[in-house]
Amino acid sequence: MRLRKPDEPAADIDMTPMIDCVFLLLIFFMVAATMSEVDLTPEVHLPVAPKAAIPEDLRNRGVINIVPLGTAAAGALTSEATPFVVYGQLMDEPALTKAIRQRADEQPDLRVYMRVDRNAEFRVVKRAIRACANAGVYDIIFGTFQDAAAGGGA
Repeated sequence: MRLRKPDEPAADIDMTPMIDCVFLLLIFFMVAATMSEVDLTPEVHLPVAPKAAIPEDLRNRGVINIVPLGTAAAGALTSEATPFVVYGQLMDEPALTKAIRQRADEQPDLRVYMRVDRNAEFRVVKRAIRACANAGVYDIIFGTFQDAAAGGGA
């Protein structure tokens, strides 16, 4: 007579608690993460630099976009005006100085992230730097793309 082995229970893993944990972690990181909004004007085509680096956290930086004259982004500005775009508004140098000064009054440690189009003239960039200096802001970084041969983009 043969003896039967007792039926062993099948080893099942209950995936429900693990899926619950994954969803809770996902929700936690979505809620806890702070998203920084950067005023990026799509008409600005940044220059390519081989030694470009990804900028640090841009949350405490004011963004100035400089578009070349004669483009649709420059709008109704004349050739004598300076095409600065701040929060979607076109402005000239005195208006830019006033806007930076207002922001610097609200945020004393204001730093500027300047996005200059690759076809913009240097005299325009010089005016933007002068507007920042007149408003009392001296910490400025410039936006660039990293050269593809150098490995990646910024």
